[in-house]
Amino acid sequence: MKDYLSRQPYLDLLKSIIENQKDNPIGYSFAIDGEWGSGKTWILQELEKQLLEENDNKYLIFHYNAWENDFYDEPLVAILSVMIEKLNQVTSQKSIYEAAIDELLKQASADLLTLISGIVKEVTKIDAEKIIKRKKGFFRRIKENTKLSTKNINTLVPLQHTLQEVHNNLKRLSEKFHIILVVDELDRCLPEYAIKVLERLHHICNKMPVIQILAINKGHLADNISSVFGKKFYNSPYSVELTNQFAESYLQKFVDAIIPLPNGHPDSKLEILNGLEEKYNPYIRPDNIGRPFINLDEPFVADCISSIMNGVDRRLQEKIFKQVALCHELTIQSGIAIEEERITYAFLIYELLSCITKYVLHSNTMFFVREAATKQSFILSLYQVDGMSKTVYETEHSSIISNIEAFFSVPKIQNQAGQFIDTVFIRDTKSYLMAFFIDKLKFPYWTFESAVWGWIEEDKVFLKKYDEIMNMLVKK
Repeated sequence: MKDYLSRQPYLDLLKSIIENQKDNPIGYSFAIDGEWGSGKTWILQELEKQLLEENDNKYLIFHYNAWENDFYDEPLVAILSVMIEKLNQVTSQKSIYEAAIDELLKQASADLLTLISGIVKEVTKIDAEKIIKRKKGFFRRIKENTKLSTKNINTLVPLQHTLQEVHNNLKRLSEKFHIILVVDELDRCLPEYAIKVLERLHHICNKMPVIQILAINKGHLADNISSVFGKKFYNSPYSVELTNQFAESYLQKFVDAIIPLPNGHPDSKLEILNGLEEKYNPYIRPDNIGRPFINLDEPFVADCISSIMNGVDRRLQEKIFKQVALCHELTIQSGIAIEEERITYAFLIYELLSCITKYVLHSNTMFFVREAATKQSFILSLYQVDGMSKTVYETEHSSIISNIEAFFSVPKIQNQAGQFIDTVFIRDTKSYLMAFFIDKLKFPYWTFESAVWGWIEEDKVFLKKYDEIMNMLVKK
């Protein structure tokens, strides 16, 4: 998997924590804290991959997706199922492990399977081995009255006995392996279930030689914890602070440290587009005396897109690029007459901004060129006047708008008297791109610029069709 957001330093930090705590006899627990869509799942997957690639690897990693397994009323059964799956997977790779270790893994798997088989057979009448092998979508079709509840598990197999058996197996495994339990998607579970998962993990791993890594959204989880325990401080002017303090105290029972996940910065390569850039061509044009005039090469486009997407979560980026690719292909298929070499990176940048406007910001108004507050430059903006009322989408994604305004800023031209001219002239690559968002000037400043405006007007025929199709795709 490619590190699009340059997060290897963060991964190195996590690996250092694991290296430092892997021999801790009472275990260690830490959480990766990031908003939904910030890339926590990618971090966990890449971390597991890199750990397993280390020399003399002795890691045994259990990956538990709390949200995918929330069809169980009792999280313990789902956690045991994940552990059995992993042990069976590892023992199938016999060439990698010594016979003694292989036998140890098989025995641990059999012991855990005995625990879960007795429970599940009694309650659901479905053989546990078949359950574990089938696709997880099957579980969601189990009828409500076959769900396993905490009451059931305590009645059929005393919880304390079950946990003791799990502890015994973990201790035996820890003699040969460094055990890591990864918990993902906890913040997508219902509040009561998320708390139950935390408590079961504490029961399983407390004072055990296991490293726990939890992916959470601390703010969201804090609200859930406070709601479940009736600690919503609505009547206090410090409600947010008090809620967070209560949640912080509660989380300290389960995690030793919370490591914030930074937004990361997009890689300055076109790989971030996942092949989308291949549909477009570089565009480099000198002026009539051979000086650089328009230079839409790969470094410029990479810088432009990484600047626009700075701080934008990876999932949203992927959605935007997929939407652009779809709309671009539909525009090509619509039969608009245009030569392939005319489809340059200028098209890509315009299409990206069009998609952001309509698909992300839900705005009918495209970005347009306006005077900056300093009155000494022009910027590409969505807002007619600074401070005007913004929609909920514009507020949520205000960083994208700010990024675009910051990147597409060109100074005004001064006349011989030193006065700033209030007309945008095409003088460089950025002003050329901004020209796609304004009407053609009636009195071009010079002959060569007039020719450039003519090319832009021809290109706009294709882009107008693109806008129409984008409107159709996002229409509610």
